[in-house]
Amino acid sequence: MNTASANDLTTCHARLEEATSDSFVLSVPGTEYVLRLTAAGRTATAPGKRIAGTVSGKAQKFHRAHAGGEFIEPVEGHPRIVQGRIREVDAAGNRVLLSAVIPMWVSLMAGQSARDFAAGDIVNFYMESGVTFAPNA
Repeated sequence: MNTASANDLTTCHARLEEATSDSFVLSVPGTEYVLRLTAAGRTATAPGKRIAGTVSGKAQKFHRAHAGGEFIEPVEGHPRIVQGRIREVDAAGNRVLLSAVIPMWVSLMAGQSARDFAAGDIVNFYMESGVTFAPNA
């Protein structure tokens, strides 16, 4: 499920469940997902209200998948295993925009090139710790 609008595929739209000085807990509408992400900025949004922003993280190693849907494991907590469809490739930044329950920018590990992947590819990978959420201003 992609929670971004058709006009802005890079923005994650969620409900703010909790905000601390170093993390945000977001629930994804229409799903059971409750994700704890590292705060990359502050927000004036109160818990229980909708929030929008950008999710970014780093993959340990991308693997092409030929079946399955979009998912993040675990369903509650810090993202560890992710599978989704590439929406955009940023070769210069060695990252991709991935649709995996929520849209997220994922940087590839050293030794892998974003140029080796294309929009539409399904990939899965282990996510490094520290996935961030930067709220929109």
